[in-house]
Amino acid sequence: MKKKKLPSEILSIQFLILMSYSSMAVLTLLPLFFEHLGGSPREIGFLIGIFSLAAFLFRPFCGWILSRFDTKIVLLASLALILVMTSLYFLIQSLNWLVIFIRVFHGIGFSIFVLAALLTVVLVAEEEERAYAIGVVSTGFMLPLLIVPYLSEQIIERQGFFFFFLAAVFMALIPFVYVLFVRFRLPPSSPESRLESTGFFRLLKRKRILLIFLLTFIFETGLSSSLSFVPLIAHQGSSMRSGYFYTFLGLTAVFMRLYGGKKFKSWGSPGLLLPAFFFLSAGGFLIYFSFNNFILGLAGITWGIGVGILYPHLSALVIEGVASNEKGKVLSLFAASVDLGFAFGPISFGWVSQSFGLRFTFIPFGLFVFISSLALMLWGKSTLFKKSS
Repeated sequence: MKKKKLPSEILSIQFLILMSYSSMAVLTLLPLFFEHLGGSPREIGFLIGIFSLAAFLFRPFCGWILSRFDTKIVLLASLALILVMTSLYFLIQSLNWLVIFIRVFHGIGFSIFVLAALLTVVLVAEEEERAYAIGVVSTGFMLPLLIVPYLSEQIIERQGFFFFFLAAVFMALIPFVYVLFVRFRLPPSSPESRLESTGFFRLLKRKRILLIFLLTFIFETGLSSSLSFVPLIAHQGSSMRSGYFYTFLGLTAVFMRLYGGKKFKSWGSPGLLLPAFFFLSAGGFLIYFSFNNFILGLAGITWGIGVGILYPHLSALVIEGVASNEKGKVLSLFAASVDLGFAFGPISFGWVSQSFGLRFTFIPFGLFVFISSLALMLWGKSTLFKKSS
């Protein structure tokens, strides 16, 4: 196989995502802080989910912003908003409207940043290398999970929540400073890109785009549920550490994206989607049986296989064959499905677990991920396995 060499802009975006998501990885343990303030599972699920719900609702404006302003300016402004909102967590003393305000605008900032980063990758990467490029960049979402949540647990236990939030602010400051100095060389816009693009709802009428939108929603619903509530599961066992789950999930996902992207001949094929969803479901079942750190780590590995495959494949497949003047909107739809899943997962999981218990709820969620993804793959098999026109 021909050795793949990526443009320097891809590595710059990877670093920005790596550092900004390191701040987010610290905040994966926010449920512990909200529980400390007296929050119920429903309240915790709502406060975690509203971050992504705000990002989802803001997505249409993201596409408009990126069509009007330089990408670097958008990146800088979004990272500034993330930094400010992260700093405001210090002010939280109770679960009130201030928490909702911070979570909403933190989600909006991250929404803009991720979309601008993805659009940069799509513009500079060659089409045949797009799945690999997105896989490399998206390791920035996974690498922080190797160690950051584990360290955050130690910070909370030894120094308390003040230093916990201080670590999140420091991680958010680094990408903001970096983007002040980095340069992006984007290709000039083609005449086609200046044509009026199709509206969001008309794009969703295309079966292939709708299918990937729904598959991404299911994927992110399952992922956000585990990321949000595994800390509370581990907290129930005095010797358990949720960091084991995050570390093995991140390590496996990074391995899949870097090694798989280079070595697997089937990498980028839609044929890998259903096996990946199977691993997600199996990971949910393992969390139910995770009464020690070994099983929790094994659940992380199982999740990591599915996560390592799904994000780069779904994001590359959704824009396959799409006209250049529509790629920004299609990416907005893809990112919106990510946000919607991340919002729906914690909120719905919190409501169900309030009645049936945290641990048991991973069983119906695992079944939901597998059955719904299988049904969608059967429904859209004919359109998914052919090039979109």
